[in-house]
Amino acid sequence: MEKEKKKPPTGIFFPCTEVQKRKIKSIAAKCGLGQGEYILKRALGYEPKTVPPDAFFVFHEKLCKVLDSPSTPAVEKAALRVFDEIYAQLIDNRKQTTEEMTEEIGGDGLSQLSDSGP
Repeated sequence: MEKEKKKPPTGIFFPCTEVQKRKIKSIAAKCGLGQGEYILKRALGYEPKTVPPDAFFVFHEKLCKVLDSPSTPAVEKAALRVFDEIYAQLIDNRKQTTEEMTEEIGGDGLSQLSDSGP
């Protein structure tokens, strides 16, 4: 029985300005993706999320300091403040950041990129 040959992936090319290309590259890097992967995910309706660099480690350190203290009402309040900061910076901020980055490349992003000429 012969093995079926895998077909190589096909490419999609579209014109964009240098400014748009730099912004796509920057946004993709913030999401930890390559440009093609970022564009593909956006085109398929996925919104890649960005996380501020080292944010997890900063919050982890704060939380460890708070939780190493004996449990008191003040310590519980401090822990809740850290959780609120984590939510605001890492979770709630993601949607806002993605929307802001999309506005940077113009309108809804991909539809404008495919319509724009060099």
